[in-house]
Amino acid sequence: MEKSVKSILSLILAFTLIFAMIIPASAAASTTADTKATALKQLGLFKGVSETEVNFDLDRAPTRVEALIMLIRALGKDAEALNVGGAHPFTDVPAWADKYIGYAYEKGLTKGVSATELGTGNADSDMYLTFMLRALGYSDTTGDFAWDEPDTLAKAVGILPDDVNTANFLRRDVALISWAALEADIKGGNQRMAKKLIGENVFTSDAYAQAIGLAGEETPAVVSVSSFEMLKTALSDSSVKAITIDSVGKPVFVAGELTIPAAVTVTVSRGSDFYIEGTLVNNGTINIMGADSVNADFANYSVMSVQNGGKFINNGAVNLLSASLSDTDDYGPVGGTIRIFDGSFTNNGSVFLKAGTANTHGGVIFVIEGPFINNAVVIVDGFQIAIINAFTNSKGAVVINNTYICTRGDGTFTNNGILSGHTVIEE
Repeated sequence: MEKSVKSILSLILAFTLIFAMIIPASAAASTTADTKATALKQLGLFKGVSETEVNFDLDRAPTRVEALIMLIRALGKDAEALNVGGAHPFTDVPAWADKYIGYAYEKGLTKGVSATELGTGNADSDMYLTFMLRALGYSDTTGDFAWDEPDTLAKAVGILPDDVNTANFLRRDVALISWAALEADIKGGNQRMAKKLIGENVFTSDAYAQAIGLAGEETPAVVSVSSFEMLKTALSDSSVKAITIDSVGKPVFVAGELTIPAAVTVTVSRGSDFYIEGTLVNNGTINIMGADSVNADFANYSVMSVQNGGKFINNGAVNLLSASLSDTDDYGPVGGTIRIFDGSFTNNGSVFLKAGTANTHGGVIFVIEGPFINNAVVIVDGFQIAIINAFTNSKGAVVINNTYICTRGDGTFTNNGILSGHTVIEE
């Protein structure tokens, strides 16, 4: 009998330990969505389902009507929608939501499932991400993205966090996307959604700072590296999620094969150079910084160069950040820069050239001796892509050209996919 009691106690202890490991992870996910929903509510951008108690009902799927109303609130247009309203052709909209849906229809946020039906089912992630991308200025009509495949562009612009469940889309996921959208750039410019809403007096900068504190997002500890060996060591440590290449005056050369895992961010700090001479596969995020100061001898932007037979394969995100200069003077290109010499760049994820306060302050790509092959999405809000060699936009891929792409000399731009926005200029 003693053995049986001990066995039972051992089983109870084992189950206790298992649940102790499982519950915190689930609770953490729930807490993340709840705190962000609360922060959004504090800014007037999110509401619960009860007027008498705080109840966001985050574990329920949103209906299509609810998703549209939640979008309108996330854009700070709740009062405007109720005051202004609008006309719509849908016959399946409940009377209480009529003004919201009319407003959304006239603003181009929804087209419905047919000419006369909005749709009465639940919203999925494709629908809400499409709504949000349209709100940021992107168009599924002109080919920026496909309404039933918005994930790649949504990832690129930063509105699809890793903890969003696209397979089982709930109101908690709406909260996570809506919160992320506050830090997303409006298409074609350098104004973030939060800054726009502050400018429209939806909330104040102080209120936003308080909401950020309430949301309580953790910033991972940053590991600084100044050599290829240090970079390899940092990438081999699964606990490291943020790495800064800080090597002013001495470039970091990638030789052999190297992979940046998913959920890892590598930032090439100002004044540093990152040279790819082996094969680098990026499954995470690479940020290439623009200058914050310029003098007669030195502009401290950062450069990633693919050279000497190097290969860069991007399955994640590459962001060419703009210069953070207070003036609009023309110093030449001083945003985050990619240069492709004797090497190749293959994009299977996203490349985003960020806009600066002046055109030369934005991100820039020079395709000089090796090819750039785009199989996914490239967003050009920054200075330019200058093609001296060859750029191929593959079938099914998208280039969103909001500023300037040019070919020079024998350079070629081959478009087998979609080129949205401006045409490519032959200089």
